[in-house]
Amino acid sequence: MMTRKALSKRTRFEVFKRDHFTCQYCGKQPPDVVLVIDHITPVCEGGTSDAENLMTACETCNQGKAGIPLSQVPVRPDADLLYLEAQQEAAELRRYQAAKAERDAALTSVIESLQGTWYAYLPEGFDWGPADHLLRSMLDKYSPEIVEVGIIATARAIQTQHVSGHGSGWVKYAWGVMRHTAEEAEEAG
Repeated sequence: MMTRKALSKRTRFEVFKRDHFTCQYCGKQPPDVVLVIDHITPVCEGGTSDAENLMTACETCNQGKAGIPLSQVPVRPDADLLYLEAQQEAAELRRYQAAKAERDAALTSVIESLQGTWYAYLPEGFDWGPADHLLRSMLDKYSPEIVEVGIIATARAIQTQHVSGHGSGWVKYAWGVMRHTAEEAEEAG
């Protein structure tokens, strides 16, 4: 059995300083706790009293650990690593918010453009057009180019009275044009 060598005050201070005067198990610091020096590999297991085998612990954690090797004791999470992980997550959330705001602004612009296209193909004084929510659902399913083809074809069909501008007939017509255009594009591609 190996005998425990008394540690010098200097060695204790250097280990405390290296470990930022913080228990490496629970993260507590004085004055909330009394710090002691703990052997990473216990002396009873052949551990030495060299600085590389020493770490800072509070009395409670050190007594609870007893002669158990460090590899079997959960070490407190690295505070710097946790901070960096939180900062990374915050940066990713800010990037998502910025991208979403940019996407929402672009979507609003596309919807306004499609509504302008609608009115450009109908007689002056025509006072209604596809609602924002309808255009959003069309854009969820089809590209803006295909939605534009559907809007133009439907506006022309209303102008020539091929399709009624009342009721839901024009909506079904627009969806049909978009579906047909998408199918043609897929066959050609």
